Amino acid sequence: MLACISKNDRAHQLFDAIRKLDSSILDLGIVRASRFAKIRGALAGRTLDRAQLRTEMEFSPVVANDMQRQTGRRIAAYPAITHVLQWGAMYAPVPASSRLTYSIITDGPFDPEDPAYPVEWTPKRWKAEYFSRQREIYSGARFIFTLSDWARTRLLTLHRVDPAQVVRIGWGPMFQADGPNLEAAAPPYFVSIGNQWHRKGMDIVAEAGRFVHERHPEVQTIIAGNPAGLEIPAMPGVKLIPRRQSQAEVAGLLRNARGLIVASRFDASPHIIMEALQFGTPVIAASAFGIGENIPTTTLSSECTPAALAERMEFLITEPVEPHRLQAFTMYSSSGGWARSAQTVLGSLSRE
Repeated sequence: MLACISKNDRAHQLFDAIRKLDSSILDLGIVRASRFAKIRGALAGRTLDRAQLRTEMEFSPVVANDMQRQTGRRIAAYPAITHVLQWGAMYAPVPASSRLTYSIITDGPFDPEDPAYPVEWTPKRWKAEYFSRQREIYSGARFIFTLSDWARTRLLTLHRVDPAQVVRIGWGPMFQADGPNLEAAAPPYFVSIGNQWHRKGMDIVAEAGRFVHERHPEVQTIIAGNPAGLEIPAMPGVKLIPRRQSQAEVAGLLRNARGLIVASRFDASPHIIMEALQFGTPVIAASAFGIGENIPTTTLSSECTPAALAERMEFLITEPVEPHRLQAFTMYSSSGGWARSAQTVLGSLSRE
């Protein structure tokens, strides 16, 4: 029997798609570290910096061991389980000595030497330990399912794993749209949505929006999400919504936008891309990380700079709306979303 488990809520769309294909598969839910483990992990981090303290806590072996024990208890409640599919590589869901096997779903491996890797995801005390821990987790996995080709390539570069065991499955949106919208709002607006604005490159988006507004005064750029420390000054043609957005708010912004702008300094496989494409909303982005794998070349930017993004924004403004929205929706449809991801996972596991 196959069982699914995750450390956060990002997995539920994929797990739901998997269980639609086989209702006998168990969903063991989300495992969260206990408060006691978090306190111990924070104390073990040995730092007074508040942001770094949170990072040290989240990636500490104390928290990982606590989550592994909780996972073990959930698995033990179902003796028929033979294989565990886990979203995330913080810990192995079963010990090496277990009769059970496991597979891992990941959007990319931790790379302590990559300068682009976000500071908020890089522990200092546990950096070497966490990298070694992931190597052991990946080496023990039956399969490693990556959301993007970029993640697959990075994993093969960093860790000694059999390429046949590392399978790219793609990804999908965190919510389902009620169908494409082949029109866009008038006057036109572009949107960029995400939390942690520095990592999402929202300062780059703002400059691109200001530049386009100078040449096309009717065009507005909306930036929405939790800034998490980055302050963007007020500028003409740029509207800031500095708070986390609900799914309904995200859907409302994406449905009528002329385009979504993704300017992330680091983003392995943003769900927001698939959420935009399912509405038929074109995505403007540079082909970094896994970002460019589902974007038409007509809206791929040569580089992630204000000038390059503005050039693609102006291209969409001056082009007919419907053909580009049809192209965007076609890209989403051809990707297969989570349904195809689920088929790929189960197809691989069936050959075990």
